[in-house]
Amino acid sequence: MNVLRAGGPILWVLAALSVYVGYLVLYASFLLRKEGRVEEGLLYRLEGLAQLAPLVGLLGTTLGMIQAFLALAGEANPEGLAKGIAEALVNTGMGLLVAVVAYGGRVFLGGGR
Repeated sequence: MNVLRAGGPILWVLAALSVYVGYLVLYASFLLRKEGRVEEGLLYRLEGLAQLAPLVGLLGTTLGMIQAFLALAGEANPEGLAKGIAEALVNTGMGLLVAVVAYGGRVFLGGGR
């Protein structure tokens, strides 16, 4: 639960992206089993999400670092500094996790490029 609080608002965007990526991977694997192939549009969507997720994570990282520097600039509050750094790291990790799942789904379900 602390991770959810530490991530800030960008984490919710990444959480929504992760649910969507999970849905696409499950749907693509269903299509692969049922029809023996996956629609190209679905693979392109996974590829696009694999590119988008780290950028959204980077946005969260930037906002977290801004928060950390503002905590240092004010009264040098160590709690605010730690909160900003935690937000940055959680968003970076979540963005990378979503990207790895999306790209892995694209490669394994679509047979590479």
